Parts: sequence; structure tokens; C-alpha cells
Amino acid sequence: MTIFKIVGLVLAALTAVLVLRAYRPELAVQAAIAAGVVLLLIAVTELSGVMDMIDAIVAKYGLSSEHIKVVLKVIGIAYLAQFAAQTCRDANEGAIASKVELVGRILIITVAVPVVFSILDVLGTLLNAL
Repeated sequence: MTIFKIVGLVLAALTAVLVLRAYRPELAVQAAIAAGVVLLLIAVTELSGVMDMIDAIVAKYGLSSEHIKVVLKVIGIAYLAQFAAQTCRDANEGAIASKVELVGRILIITVAVPVVFSILDVLGTLLNAL
């Protein structure tokens, strides 16, 4: 199971980071970032099955694939911004972390606005039909 790999990796990385922090503090942050990137790559490989299920649902119910893509982009931006911000906090750079979160929110808005306008167009059409 993947969770056992993740737990093993996290425990090994945690041990390495703690030892490095005691003897070579400048390398501890790099080790933590490397462990985070490996964990992120493991998570991304697990998403392939989810993408197949989403494609099946889109095909089955005739949903707009563009809207699903936007939802997935928003989720991806949110997770990556959170990951980057937390990495900044681990490096004691709270100011940069706050800016990363702000930029992530702005990017989410820019990606989501076309879908909001599309929904408003549909609602306007429905209201005019009444």
C-alpha cells in the first residue's frame, strides 16, 4: 500500500532533517524540501486513477469537460500554493508564505471567473425564458 511507503519516507526524512538540523542546519531545509517534493510526486502518480474516474463521470452524465478542468485547476493551484507556503514557513519565511497564499488565491479567481460568467449566462437565459 502507498500509505506504508509514505509513512516510511516521512519517518526517514524526519530523522534526516532532525539530525541535519543539529549538525548542519543549512542543509535541513533542503532535506525537508526534497522530502516534500518526493511526497508530492507520489501523490501525483496516485491521481491518475482519479482522473480516469472523472473522465468516466464526464462522459456518463454529459458534463462540460471545460468546467471539470477548471475545478481541477483550482484544486491543483490551492494544493500547490499551500505546499509552497508551508515550505516557506518551514524555512522561517512567513512573509513569503503569505504572499504565496495571496498569489494562489488570485490565480484561483482568474481561473474561476470564466466559469462563473458561464453559469450567470445560463441563469440569465433561464430567467429570460420564464
